[in-house]
Amino acid sequence: MTRRLQVVGDDRSFTITGVDSDEWEGMRDPCPTCGSRGFEHVSARGGYYGVRDGTVVLRSDVWDADRAIRTRCRACGTVLHKHPAFDLLFDHGPDEP
Repeated sequence: MTRRLQVVGDDRSFTITGVDSDEWEGMRDPCPTCGSRGFEHVSARGGYYGVRDGTVVLRSDVWDADRAIRTRCRACGTVLHKHPAFDLLFDHGPDEP
């Protein structure tokens, strides 16, 4: 499934896209196009940070977030998952969804 969102602002507009392959459920599954199990994976991680004894620490006991932004097969280049935010964060070629 591909979803397109129109972003409008500052006298310009552009389209960003999200991709979720219906045939692929996650990193444990092979690529549905070629069967490969090698992927390029980009994720965003966040959490609750605090200071202890003057040092910044990640408090994993409180909250943790890790979200997939884009996963692409290394062998055939099929984009299996892409959050629309990827288009806002990274430049990529015109032939990619």
